[in-house]
Amino acid sequence: MDDVGGNARFQDAVAASGEERWRDALLAADVLAAGRGALGGLWLTARAGGVRDAFVDGLLHAFGPEAPVRRLPPGAGSDVLHPRLDLAATARTGRPVAARGLLSAVDGGLMIVPMAERLEPGTAATLAEGMEGRRVSVLALDEAAETDAPPPGVLTGRLALHVSLEGIPLAATRAARPARAAGAAAPRDWRAVTMPAGLLEQMLALALAAGHGSARAHLHLFTVSRILAMLAGQSQVRPQDAVSALGLCLGIRLLSAEPPAEAECEPPGDPLPGDTLPDAAPPHASQAHHAPDEADASQAQAAPADALGRLEAAMAAGMIDGLSLLVSERAARQAKRAGKAGAQMRKARRGRPYATGPTPPFVDARPDLSATLRAAAPFQRLRRRAAAAAGASLTGAGEEAPGAPQIRKDDFRYHRRRHAAPSTAIFVVDASGSTALDRLGETKGAIEQLLARCYVRRDEVALIAFRAEGADLLLPPTRSLVAAKRRLAALPGGGPTPLAAGLKTGLELALAVRRRGNTPIVVILTDGAGNVTLDGEADRARAARQAEDIARHYRAEALKTICVDIARRPRPAVATLAGQLGADLHRLSAARASCLSALVETAMMGARP
Repeated sequence: MDDVGGNARFQDAVAASGEERWRDALLAADVLAAGRGALGGLWLTARAGGVRDAFVDGLLHAFGPEAPVRRLPPGAGSDVLHPRLDLAATARTGRPVAARGLLSAVDGGLMIVPMAERLEPGTAATLAEGMEGRRVSVLALDEAAETDAPPPGVLTGRLALHVSLEGIPLAATRAARPARAAGAAAPRDWRAVTMPAGLLEQMLALALAAGHGSARAHLHLFTVSRILAMLAGQSQVRPQDAVSALGLCLGIRLLSAEPPAEAECEPPGDPLPGDTLPDAAPPHASQAHHAPDEADASQAQAAPADALGRLEAAMAAGMIDGLSLLVSERAARQAKRAGKAGAQMRKARRGRPYATGPTPPFVDARPDLSATLRAAAPFQRLRRRAAAAAGASLTGAGEEAPGAPQIRKDDFRYHRRRHAAPSTAIFVVDASGSTALDRLGETKGAIEQLLARCYVRRDEVALIAFRAEGADLLLPPTRSLVAAKRRLAALPGGGPTPLAAGLKTGLELALAVRRRGNTPIVVILTDGAGNVTLDGEADRARAARQAEDIARHYRAEALKTICVDIARRPRPAVATLAGQLGADLHRLSAARASCLSALVETAMMGARP
């Protein structure tokens, strides 16, 4: 019965947290509708679903039925934003006719940008430039997964509000909108709301402490504070308005810096070898997210009032001591640079179009019909006059009929496409010695974990084991988890260490992978120097020279390389090898599969633009 009651209380805490976050999301929609172009827009992090649809409906309701709404077509270029040539009207009238761009059509309304994380930088820059001086509000729908890249910063930096709907249940969307005060003396324009100088300084100090130093972000923060005060029927910004603005704009929550009296904090132990340490965070900042329990629910209810009191005390004292900043995912999302694949391949036969050009990207490329007609349309009248003056018959056999467009070779336009090349992790494993079975076993587990997580990104994994007198390609580059398990079922181990042969085989495979268009990442797992030459002789000195020569080729080819020292004690030979390769050196005394897979996946993310 205790378990049932605990589960019910947990569900109640989750529901209460979801309803509170949903009210904050609706509040952000009301703020954007009141500020419009002064706020730039809203960055919405949410996957497609009922919760996101409910939020978009609420935002459109807040804007009103008279506000124009346009949706940017997925994959559209920057030409659709500004006035361009209307092909249908031009062909019908015989003279150039301009069509309105989306920015002009949505002036005073809302532009929805789906899949903003895939927006081309050029299109994002054009959209950001068009937002200046216009009453255009942008709703950027960020549908990316956790490991995907955020939308272009040139766009998100101009969006004042950020809302994340992740973790909000659909049942929470039935929560009513927060009640708005309707005082008789309430200002109708947020510009008439004043802000105390002390509160302004405290908000600026908190924003800087959380790592937000953009002047535009500070201006948006102050504007949102004044809009919140206006919606509450106040003529002056209050501390609670400042606290709400910090959460809506910068994703900052103010918590108490002192731990609860009844809580016993156990000092953290030393990190295990190979554990990945988080990046350095701002002072008093934390980005840890965990499921809410009863303590979290009570703390979430007490935190706003406690933070409000501390902010008021900090205003009186002129300092921000005693406040803890919990930064939400806006700063974390902006810091992520991971992508879904390797280096961008241009002039590709497949992928997303990003531009058009007059030269074909490859031999049998087909021209883009609409871009070709658009390039030829302004010259049709001149060409017909020139043809008539030259006495050319437009009705003769094999000639063009009257009114047909005259296309020249210079008019042809071709799509430029690009796609992100997948990555290939090449494991080069030292299978010699008494601990070879343990290393190979953990390497098998790491490969299986990588394949399970990299399949959706079209990444590949390969395995090379060197032992005895040479190196063998045990697992060619593959995405098949079933084939990998079959190949990895029984791997040989033991014998001397032909390190040079392993490096040579890994170099040849990496270059072959690069020629196929993939991004190779070589992971070398060894615990010492080689003692077998390329021709199978036991000569430690010559084997070391051969390994050094091959390592220089790795550096010359600028291959992404990871060198993992899996000896029980760090060995200088592995550090020397990593320096010769120009590789990242990691020491794992216990080569656990989870540590290896996390290490390689982090390197694969870092190699992506």
